[in-house]
Amino acid sequence: MSRILLFAACAVLAACGGTSDPRAPLPAPKIELNATDRATWAPGETSRAEIPVLAYRGAALQPRAFAREMTLLHHAGYRTISLAALIAHLRGEPVALPPRPFVLTFDDGRLDSWRGSDATLHRLGFRAAMFVDAGRVDKGDPAYLRWSELAALQRSGRWEVQLEAGTGKHLMRWGPSPRDIGSFYAYRGTDEIVFGWRERVFGDLSWGERQLTYRVRGYKPLAFAPAYGNYGQLGTNDPRIPRLLLARLLGSFPLVFVQDRSPFAIRGAGTDQPLGRLQVTRERDLRALLRP
Repeated sequence: MSRILLFAACAVLAACGGTSDPRAPLPAPKIELNATDRATWAPGETSRAEIPVLAYRGAALQPRAFAREMTLLHHAGYRTISLAALIAHLRGEPVALPPRPFVLTFDDGRLDSWRGSDATLHRLGFRAAMFVDAGRVDKGDPAYLRWSELAALQRSGRWEVQLEAGTGKHLMRWGPSPRDIGSFYAYRGTDEIVFGWRERVFGDLSWGERQLTYRVRGYKPLAFAPAYGNYGQLGTNDPRIPRLLLARLLGSFPLVFVQDRSPFAIRGAGTDQPLGRLQVTRERDLRALLRP
């Protein structure tokens, strides 16, 4: 009898669009916009000169809130574009764009952010870039996607897998004070000279690049989003670090994303400087897109 009940429960769950697999994508929440939503986010005029770039972080993503935000953007006429299209746009090269393009990105490579977003992206025909903490993935952290899952994301054509960090997404102590804590990439360690910092950080980046190259078939290094949005410009204990690290990043990746710049990519602005992203944490953050 218990087996029959279990089978019936599984059948009901499947019929409702659910899943018993803890690593499968969740069903896309059903979102209905009210009259105010439709008026506020009414389709606007063609806007290709400045392309917004949005960023979502790991566990902060709530599936229903995310589905609502994407539905609002879709209703407003926004459509996602690839990183390659964004690069061409910034370089002033010919590129076919929808009337209202935007770029969607996710940080960390967490399982929950993918589970809570993939079905919504599929339903709306959107695509996104996933910036991966390669160290946690390689350690098999259950909160993160596996290498095989990241490879499947890349194959889907809906996701572009990119690098966020090798093993360097953590804070480290760089001085004697309890408050002397900073990003692994942006700070020299205690008694570490700048050449030692360079060997440690550049080596970690190279390790992360190799992991994605060997483990994610079809991976192309198009963009990098440094951990905590900091390559030294937000804080460092050595003024040489921002210049050295940014040069290293731009030498390997056409795009470097941070949060302390405008989240609008301007056509012809070039790719020799970092590009900003709008960190989406509450729905009102999207209102930056409602510019006249």
